[in-house]
Amino acid sequence: MKIVVLGATGNIGSHVVKEALSQGHEVVAYVRNPDAVQRRAGLTVVQGSLDDPAALAKAFAGSDAVISAIGVALRAKKPIDLMQRTLPVITAAAQDAGVERFVLVSAFGVGDTAAKASFLGRLVYKTVVAAIFKDKELSEQSLPASGLNWTIVHPVNLKEAPAVPAVAIKRLDQVAKVPGLPTLPFANVARALVEIAGDRALAGQRVLVTTEKGWKPQGHPAA
Repeated sequence: MKIVVLGATGNIGSHVVKEALSQGHEVVAYVRNPDAVQRRAGLTVVQGSLDDPAALAKAFAGSDAVISAIGVALRAKKPIDLMQRTLPVITAAAQDAGVERFVLVSAFGVGDTAAKASFLGRLVYKTVVAAIFKDKELSEQSLPASGLNWTIVHPVNLKEAPAVPAVAIKRLDQVAKVPGLPTLPFANVARALVEIAGDRALAGQRVLVTTEKGWKPQGHPAA
C-alpha cells in the first residue's frame, strides 16, 4: 500500500512510519518540519500544514490509505481546538483526492467510550486530559458525514517500550468494559494501525486497541 501519515514526527506517527516501511509499504510523511524526519528507503517527506487543503490533497493523491495521528500535547495551552479546526480540512482533502481508506487515531476514553472505562480511567479522562478528549470528541462527530471509508481507532494508554507479543483489536460494539488502566507500547499500536488501514471490513467502525486481557466482551459476567 501507499500510506500517508499525518503527525509523522509524533510518538504514534513516527512508529507508524517505521512499521509501515518495515512491512514494505510506500510511505509519505506529511509534516511541518521535514528536518525532523529521518530519511529512509521507501519514505517520501512532504512539507505542509494541516490548514492547507490543496497541499493535503496533493500529498494524498494516489494513496491507498491516510493514517491521521495528529494530536495535542498535555502541556498545550487552552483553548484546545486543534482537531476541530483541522479534521474537516483533512477529510475534505482526502475526499477530493479519492483516498480509499482514512484511519483516525483517537484515544480510549474519548466521548462515549469513557462509559466502558474503569472508575480510575474515567477520573483521569475527566480531569487530566478532559480538554484534549473533548476536542477529539467534537471533531469526530463530523466523520460519518465525510463520505470517506473511515475507521476511528481508540488505543488505550501508551508508552515507549519494546513491543509486546500480541494485542487485542476489537470493534467497540463488541466491548463491554476495559478494566484498570491497560497500557501498550507505541510500536504495537503502530502495527495495529497499519493492519487496520488495510482492512476495508472495518469501514465505518470504531475500534479499540488494548492489551490481550485489557477488555471484557459484551455479555461477560464481570461486565
